Amino acid sequence: MRTLPPRIRHEIEKRDDDLVQMARKLAEDLKKSLKKGEDKRRQLRNIQDIAEGSDSWKALELFIRYQAARGEIDKNWAENAIQRLEGLQKTAKGLASQVAGVDAGAVHLALVSRVLGYAVRWHTWDTKA
Repeated sequence: MRTLPPRIRHEIEKRDDDLVQMARKLAEDLKKSLKKGEDKRRQLRNIQDIAEGSDSWKALELFIRYQAARGEIDKNWAENAIQRLEGLQKTAKGLASQVAGVDAGAVHLALVSRVLGYAVRWHTWDTKA
């Protein structure tokens, strides 16, 4: 997770149940888009890595679209995932407003990274269990 003040990190952790549920929905939708035996864990990990390493939501959004254009992930899933993950901006702004000087964009990407990490775990469960 990005270097965020402890108070913000704690507030993010308190939202884990909701973030896990969002990840569950993303993983379920991804599973529906797959052919039998297909596993997209690597692509999800790539997306999560970009989220963790970037300071730009737009760069992450573009990477998700790039993966879809290359046929690595389903285009409809990509658009839906972008929309859902972008929706975390409202939560991020609310959290960032609690501590002076905290960048809402950094909080947003921390939330997105967390959801994607949980989505990887759900996807592994869906494809390997």
